[in-house]
Amino acid sequence: MKKASIKDVASKAEVSIATVSQILNNKGDRFSQDTIQKVMQARDELGYVANSAAKSLKGSPSPMIGVVIPSFRLPFFADIIQSMQTNAPEHVNLVFMGSANENLETSIYSLVERGVDALIFGRPIPNHDIVNTFLEKRGIPFLVLDQNSDNEAQDRIMVDEYGGGAAAAQHLLNLGHQKIAVVTPFEMTDNMLERLNGFVETLKAVNIVPIAQVEAALSKHGGLAAAQKVTQSGATAAFVINDEMAIGLMRGLTNAGVKIPDDISVVGYDDTDYAEFVIPALTTVAQPVQAIGDEALQMILNRLANRDLERQTDLFELKLIVRESTGPIKK
Repeated sequence: MKKASIKDVASKAEVSIATVSQILNNKGDRFSQDTIQKVMQARDELGYVANSAAKSLKGSPSPMIGVVIPSFRLPFFADIIQSMQTNAPEHVNLVFMGSANENLETSIYSLVERGVDALIFGRPIPNHDIVNTFLEKRGIPFLVLDQNSDNEAQDRIMVDEYGGGAAAAQHLLNLGHQKIAVVTPFEMTDNMLERLNGFVETLKAVNIVPIAQVEAALSKHGGLAAAQKVTQSGATAAFVINDEMAIGLMRGLTNAGVKIPDDISVVGYDDTDYAEFVIPALTTVAQPVQAIGDEALQMILNRLANRDLERQTDLFELKLIVRESTGPIKK
């Protein structure tokens, strides 16, 4: 869909382009409320957003891609950003924005005002129907990573999260563990739910259920805070929903005098860059983050080059990396 122009707004409101410009730039005091209302209504119906980035050259060969993530503090997303920056063609401009739930729509509007040609969402989209309509009106395509199940997105990167959770469970079962705790954040994204389902259902297949599910903040401090409940549960192993929390949990267990993996095994998820450097090195499910970032960027550029492409999807497989934080249960 072609983006609405200021000329389109003027035509629909039956006023001059100069009138629209002045009203939308808060310089319309001399106009009647009726005129102002007609301009605002035309703007909203057409989905017009002024481009403050002043991309004045029509047909600019330098597309601007906005990438929205939940936080710059999470290593997984830092790796995604690094991958995109490394693999982006020289003519492509990338704009990264961290956004919490409560200001996501404001962040999207801000990126649209800056003149982005397309968006990549590396975080869940609350009220995605509203967001979809907003972007469709403005002719801005978007791609989602598997943090959300937005089935209306034209393009999507998926990861076999269920298989990743299942691999973690099977590893602990092979080591003889039956008393297993899981550590999850208070708010679970769709992909986290999938990895948890894979883990729990693999245990269920051999008539084992997690001995405890401990919820905490999605951070190293959250994992640290979960250590006491994990210890009290009597678990001999713990599956932690991501490496960030897993490393915090390991520190909390160590502070309490619990030996890893002699007293308890710990499995993380993501294989962030520091997983192999902590002591003991963390057993974790590796995501091909570099490939995910590169593919997401290529897919959205394909979409910009051809808006009529069929829906693009790609599925990445995961691999369990066994290190020092897991071991066989003591007899």
